[in-house]
Amino acid sequence: MTLPRWFSYAAIFVITAFVLHSFLVVVSLATGIVSPDSLLTMAGPVTFIVEFGLAAVITWLIVRPRSQPAPSVEDERKRDAALEDDARRRVHAIEQQHFDEQRLERLTAEVGQWRKARDLRAYASEALADLGDGDVTTAEGGSLRDELQWALEYADRIDPLHGQG
Repeated sequence: MTLPRWFSYAAIFVITAFVLHSFLVVVSLATGIVSPDSLLTMAGPVTFIVEFGLAAVITWLIVRPRSQPAPSVEDERKRDAALEDDARRRVHAIEQQHFDEQRLERLTAEVGQWRKARDLRAYASEALADLGDGDVTTAEGGSLRDELQWALEYADRIDPLHGQG
């Protein structure tokens, strides 16, 4: 159930009047302006008019219309369009950041593979140069020359710059 707007205003008015009256009574008693048995503490006609006048002014200050007029339908559309554009830009920025991170991960992995292939190629080439025309048997019983040739072929397969990585 929704209460009418005037009911809210009336409630604010009554509460404000009560608080003002209580405040004035307490201040009057505390400062000794009136005695506790004075009629002024009982909300006489003068205090009634002053308090309710102040309550009316305070209520008006609370519920008065604000200086901004209600936005037009066109203004609402423009604001909504601006919010949608901003949301699109933010989503695009997040997507771009995600894409860049994935791209960086891929490139970093490729650099690692390239370095591995480069180091393996350098090692195998130098070892083959040291071997010359000869060959040595490995601990597993195979040919060192065959092992080094395989290492060169493997380096070509994993090297991303050779297009086979």
